[in-house]
Amino acid sequence: MKARKDYVRLSRTGKRFFFDGFIAQALPISGRVGMIGITVTKKLGGSVFRHRAKRRLHETIRLWNKENSTPFGYDIVLVAKSKIFDLDFTDIRKQWDEMLGKLEKSQDGNHETLRH
Repeated sequence: MKARKDYVRLSRTGKRFFFDGFIAQALPISGRVGMIGITVTKKLGGSVFRHRAKRRLHETIRLWNKENSTPFGYDIVLVAKSKIFDLDFTDIRKQWDEMLGKLEKSQDGNHETLRH
């Protein structure tokens, strides 16, 4: 996901999922393959810390893509939280998998906020 308008659209209309390492904003889509974007604010620290958080989330997504070949039906924005540095990489992957499971369960169309 590259365009600001996509991030803003998800921020306004997407379903939110809260985890220790990140916040996910997701919106079901149809007619195309879903996109994933990553946002890291300056609140996390300098550029070294922000890039480390991005790399951890990118790697989580890369490994998931490698293991799953099914088309993805959601646009998702991941917003890194400061606790992402305290978590093991396996914990981040578990949170990602849990978020995907909640997405599949909540396809009824309501936009409630889900907390972990």
